[in-house]
Amino acid sequence: MGSGMKTFKGKVAIVTGGGGNGIGHHLVMALARQGAKIAFCDIAKLDTTATKLAELGANYYSEMVDMADKQAISQFIDNVLARFSCIDLLINNAGIALGDLSFGEASEQDFEKITNTNYWGVIHTTQRCYPHLLKRPEAAIVNLSSSQGILALPYLVPYCTTKFAVRGFTDSLRAEHHIRGIRNVTVHTVHPGAVATNITLNADHHNSGTQQFHEDLQRGTQPADAANIILRGVQKNVGRIFISDGRDQDILARLLPTASVYIVKIIMRLRGIAAR
Repeated sequence: MGSGMKTFKGKVAIVTGGGGNGIGHHLVMALARQGAKIAFCDIAKLDTTATKLAELGANYYSEMVDMADKQAISQFIDNVLARFSCIDLLINNAGIALGDLSFGEASEQDFEKITNTNYWGVIHTTQRCYPHLLKRPEAAIVNLSSSQGILALPYLVPYCTTKFAVRGFTDSLRAEHHIRGIRNVTVHTVHPGAVATNITLNADHHNSGTQQFHEDLQRGTQPADAANIILRGVQKNVGRIFISDGRDQDILARLLPTASVYIVKIIMRLRGIAAR
């Protein structure tokens, strides 16, 4: 396999979900500080990131894009290529959460909404960028799954479904590159555990479980630190990049696959979260 991207200086990097103040924003800023040319998109809050990029004097392009809209994604990639002429690094970071729902409470529309963004958004963006990445001497694809793409949790069925799908897609593509001898494009699956972001606050459905989950996130890894872990992993060509308790959950899922649900049940009891 390839040795990883030695430097980000001069590279053209696309980051989806780069607005706001989460992992995507900090990935954009870290890449810009290392001399990358930046293209980022989000469904809102572009100005937060754009203002700081301008202060750095970074070379960047930004666009409002709904990751559930295939045509909007394609147009965004066209615009990036028109601006920079190539793509070296793709980071599929954009994603949404629905909140704390039982399977019976989640509607068909809930499943379609989260799948269109969290899964199809990743597929469509990667497919559109892939031929351009293959042309580059040194390139990388980075897809953010989740620790919930390792360990399935109750009341997060739609979210876990999409994150397991992203993990499967990315791990399979990495294996394919290995078998085919594609060494110039490395492929990375990222599993953030608890990272202090606002993803649950932006969810459609809120209840006590959602609030508890958000409070847990705020005690986790800071998004700037998470971004640095991801970029170091890309440079070292780490296939699966774990953040916070992501690795612990991976070990638990591997060693005690059937016991993990009982552990979750005990944790819920200790925290006073009632089953519904």
